Amino acid sequence: MTVARFIELSNASRSRGINESGQTEARFFIKNTTMTTTLNKFYVTEEGLEKIRAEYEKLRSFKRQKTMGETPNLLHSEEANPEYLAFQEDMGLLDARIAEYENILQNAELISMPKGKERQRVWLGARVTVEVDGQSDEFEIVGTLEANPSVGRISNESPVGSALLGRKIGDAVEISSPTTTMYRIRKIRYVAD
Repeated sequence: MTVARFIELSNASRSRGINESGQTEARFFIKNTTMTTTLNKFYVTEEGLEKIRAEYEKLRSFKRQKTMGETPNLLHSEEANPEYLAFQEDMGLLDARIAEYENILQNAELISMPKGKERQRVWLGARVTVEVDGQSDEFEIVGTLEANPSVGRISNESPVGSALLGRKIGDAVEISSPTTTMYRIRKIRYVAD
């Protein structure tokens, strides 16, 4: 299996799966995430940080395995060897992915529970129950790496997440993204509550 295919599979799923050869393989949890090399903070839960560390180690191990064997020669009968070019491309993709993980690990900041009266407001790590158009909905505010709206985890940088930050129970927040929607905060709790 090539590194490009390995990375493609890692972007496709968060579970273990069977590859084309019928072998079980680990698939990464980071899905459709665009990383930057700037010094941004990556807000993560302790569980999320452990997953990132584990995936980083898997990639490093995969790279070691890939480079331990025989590497293709550059030249093949006076022309560039296509196997060598594919190997170099795979290594480049793998190195880029490892560098992304290193950037995240160096700039990760754990989400911590606010203290005292600050727990009456919405901050990272809060589970917020809101009323929208007469219906109740619950979100957990997390960093961008762990956001997954389909399971109720929204990013602190999303329109809804950023609008809810710093608000308290009873506050109404108007969000305009294609249409205008009113979110009224009904409950705020943190995991330890």
